[in-house]
Amino acid sequence: GLDYDSAVVAHVATRYPDVAVARADLGALPVLSDSVSAVVSLQVIEHLWDLGGFLAEALRALRLGGDLVISTPNRITFSPGTKRGEKPTNPFHVEEFDADQVAGMLRHAGFRNVEVSGLHHGPALLNWQRRHGSVVGAHINAVLTGVWPPALLELLPAVTAADFFVGPPADSLDLIGVGCR
Repeated sequence: GLDYDSAVVAHVATRYPDVAVARADLGALPVLSDSVSAVVSLQVIEHLWDLGGFLAEALRALRLGGDLVISTPNRITFSPGTKRGEKPTNPFHVEEFDADQVAGMLRHAGFRNVEVSGLHHGPALLNWQRRHGSVVGAHINAVLTGVWPPALLELLPAVTAADFFVGPPADSLDLIGVGCR
């Protein structure tokens, strides 16, 4: 794993001792050209000031036939009503994207066979939201205020991959982009 933030690297090294982690700039990946089969970037591109540099580095690092997999919040998740290029409501995001932008940026960077899917809440999370409101909104508010509602604290440790499904990108929480070198 790679991260620019030394505190994140330290946390991962302590919490997940079986994961090799290093501090690195994603605009200068510390791997040889044509040396990896996959680059996976989860919930990162919305934080990058030099997204084009990262995509160029991913393409450089990948072997022919290798895949780039990225996930990023769908703009409607955190910043409903904002338009392309407008400042997101999440203060930690440089930019937020829609499905067409994700597909376009991957193609523009030189990736082939580009596909974009969406990650959606499954029944248990939808039921929680009917009772308590947006999971995403509650989580962001808790992080920003330091006040964690008991219902959210009860929910989060119980969430598993089975609480989500991958489908069309429209109205999804997150976008999943895949491109091949």
